Amino acid sequence: MRIISGGLKGRKIPNVYNIKNVSPSSDFLKGVLFNAIGADIEGKVFCDLYAGTGNVGFEAVSRGAAFCIFIETSPELISIIIKLSKQFKIEEKLKIIKKDVLKVLTQAQGKAQGFLKEYRPDYIFIDPPYNLSLCGKTVNEIAAGAEMSGFYPENIIVQHDKSEMLSDKYPPYELVKEKKHGKSILSFYRQLP
Repeated sequence: MRIISGGLKGRKIPNVYNIKNVSPSSDFLKGVLFNAIGADIEGKVFCDLYAGTGNVGFEAVSRGAAFCIFIETSPELISIIIKLSKQFKIEEKLKIIKKDVLKVLTQAQGKAQGFLKEYRPDYIFIDPPYNLSLCGKTVNEIAAGAEMSGFYPENIIVQHDKSEMLSDKYPPYELVKEKKHGKSILSFYRQLP
């Protein structure tokens, strides 16, 4: 795996197929994702949930995102993100949260300065392990957190297995686009007007 475009183009991301429940986004699917986002990523805050090696978040920073928040529980994967951020000399452009994604999102709802309000992400990318049916739950928690905090991320993008059916609506978010590749689907949600 590698960073495919931007300031960090060509930098390698280690192969981690030997780690349980980790299936990194392919370079092709990552290219589809960022071609869909386009230049809008520049200067934005990107959040990589279930970050794994940080493959997608590092691509966002490489393409001009101002800041990236990585949320991951695996100590082994967190150490890879830390190592790569130092190697790429971008430590100041990221925050690593070493907690379960759903716990971060539900804990945030109980606080006036919750996760969404604190980091104010423009893009939230969700790519949990495919066999755990976490996508819909995660989008629901983001939508609930947005309602409670008053901060609404502009875009939620979910990478999921085609067998995991997602709703067209997670109020106030609505499905606006889907991109399919093999067994994977990228579902793009935006806030309803």
